Amino acid sequence: MTPPIRSALRSLLLYAHDTYGLGHLRRNLAIADHLLARLPALRVVLLTGSPVAERFRAHPRLTLVRLPPVVKVGADDYRPRDPRWDASLVRRARTAIMRDVACRFRPDVFLVDHAPQGMKGELLGVFDALRRASPSTRLVLGLRDVVDDPLVVRRAWTEQGVYATLAATYDRILVYGCRELLDVVRAYRLPETTARRVTYCGYLGRPVTAIAAATSDPFVLGTAGGGGDGAEILAATITAARAAGRRSLIVTGPLMDQGDRARLVTLAADGGGSQVVEFVADLGSAMGAADAVVTMGGYNTLCEVVAQGAAAVVVPRRVPRREQEIRARLFAGRGLLRVVEPGEGFAERLTQALGAALAEGRPTTRRRLDLDGLPRVARALAREAVARHLGLEDRAPVTVLPAWEASASHRAAAAGARVAVPA
Repeated sequence: MTPPIRSALRSLLLYAHDTYGLGHLRRNLAIADHLLARLPALRVVLLTGSPVAERFRAHPRLTLVRLPPVVKVGADDYRPRDPRWDASLVRRARTAIMRDVACRFRPDVFLVDHAPQGMKGELLGVFDALRRASPSTRLVLGLRDVVDDPLVVRRAWTEQGVYATLAATYDRILVYGCRELLDVVRAYRLPETTARRVTYCGYLGRPVTAIAAATSDPFVLGTAGGGGDGAEILAATITAARAAGRRSLIVTGPLMDQGDRARLVTLAADGGGSQVVEFVADLGSAMGAADAVVTMGGYNTLCEVVAQGAAAVVVPRRVPRREQEIRARLFAGRGLLRVVEPGEGFAERLTQALGAALAEGRPTTRRRLDLDGLPRVARALAREAVARHLGLEDRAPVTVLPAWEASASHRAAAAGARVAVPA
């Protein structure tokens, strides 16, 4: 990132609705950490509904604004985590908090994660208020590689008016994935005017941690994201690891039901040297040290699995969305992991797949996935900040040039010409 871009991106607002697992929070923390480590003058505020945000290591200059937490109970159905709260009151409170923060902060760029309108449309009022308070703020949507089954997405986006929101609201759409694996424009049938604002950034792979040296006590890592629906998978992992002659490290996640967690602790204690913990701050390092990983198919987890080159068996969540199943199949098609579907005979099939993964070892094809998304996201956000400060209104794709000449750019902007910014 060249010095002119560094001076252009001065303030960034992030939104992660976080209604079930940890994926949105972790993705935004990765983006914030990458930018704050490189831009000493940057201010970043993260709006998050996660009830466990403080459990994660965050950059000391990141400001967290916690929203009243809700939990997803259906494909598009949510309820307050605290049953004493009224759902409509919580939605209004979340919108009011975000509207106040956005209008006071007036960021260069507002990056929205995954949900174009926010949870149940909670961002629509925020967009309206921000356009009045800070009309030059650039609005950017960050989409993970897979949203859901394309037919489901197209139907929902049509019914909810999302296509209109994409067209009228967002200056840029960043896809955290590769077009070669999933063409978002085609899959979700984005109209041409919206498609012109789409940028594929690659996957958001964090730096690879050093892999621990081999020991005489190998283990299998079992993890299920936040843990809200991972008890069956983790119980089967303990059993499968024992059948393979391995101990297991089971990470339940901070959102698992306490009764489910207690049953896993009991199962792990029944011989075999398995260990159950609630949370691991550096999950990537644990993946690097493990002989194999059994996990669900969340975006961040699979990026870490591939980055570490770990032998992996993935048991994707199938409801309320098929997102994990679709991603896992795409990755398996590149030889990066094995997939075991939940259902009848699951425990036996998992035992077989884990045994095969341990016998084969680490995949040799892990480099077939573009994991350089973080620097590309940083450059894309920087370009939007440049456009804001130069007062550009054109939201068509920006020409990329290898060099930056600030004076020439300012002269071109003053003359009303389109401005090219560096890659």
